[in-house]
Amino acid sequence: MIGDLHLHSHHSDGLLGPSEVVQRASSIGLKVLSLTDHDSREGWQEMSDHCQAAGVRWVPGIELSTTHADQEIHLLGYFPSDSGTPVLNEHLTRFQQRRRKRVEDILRQLEENGIPWDAQQVLKGITCRSPGRPHVARALVEHSLASNVGQAFRRFLKKGAQGWVPSTYPATMEMIRLIHAERGLAVMAHPGLGIPNEVLVDLASQGLDGVEAFHSSHKPSLVKKYLHLADQLGLMVTGGSDCHGPMPGGMRMGKTRLESPFLERFLERLT
Repeated sequence: MIGDLHLHSHHSDGLLGPSEVVQRASSIGLKVLSLTDHDSREGWQEMSDHCQAAGVRWVPGIELSTTHADQEIHLLGYFPSDSGTPVLNEHLTRFQQRRRKRVEDILRQLEENGIPWDAQQVLKGITCRSPGRPHVARALVEHSLASNVGQAFRRFLKKGAQGWVPSTYPATMEMIRLIHAERGLAVMAHPGLGIPNEVLVDLASQGLDGVEAFHSSHKPSLVKKYLHLADQLGLMVTGGSDCHGPMPGGMRMGKTRLESPFLERFLERLT
């Protein structure tokens, strides 16, 4: 059994629709999928329908931006069913409004700093409910102000650049409790992207369920490290490609995946 528990669609900052995500995943032999769009569950129903048609197991998921000990923590929430989640839905509406306001502020700030575009017109072209900086980066590329998304981030959107606008995130522990209130599992995403070990240890002691040891950004040495930490801390192990669709360098889907026995243990915990 092979799965990918970290995928994005155009309902947040991905490029593919849920049906295209399932089609691609099924064609390369993946049997368990989770769509983990940022602050969004808009794609759940479509994923569920297409996974059922393709004979693929569907795990409802989400990625939440949080903060703990002055660190930005991306938290993956996985749920046993795609029905319900009423408490989560109330929070998502606020999170999406916050995201759109930040994107609007970035666009306007860039315009005020000499970027030759109509900020409101660019905003109208961003139609998903949960936008983020990648949408601005793509707009910069489309306006020939950067050659690719990576360059757009480096030149305009990273911290300290002219388009940088800080964001206020909810506390990680608050979001862990929210996920647990919906009978879900809370997992730290891609800890190798700058998260100190002591933060993982602290959150594990406060209810974190798992760690994403397998991720496209994790070299084999990092995978080994997080497998060891997961064993020491009693954390479940998950993994996924973090695929956002066709990007420079190719499609990530299928290059990083979660296999047995880790996938089987995850599914047992989820039910």
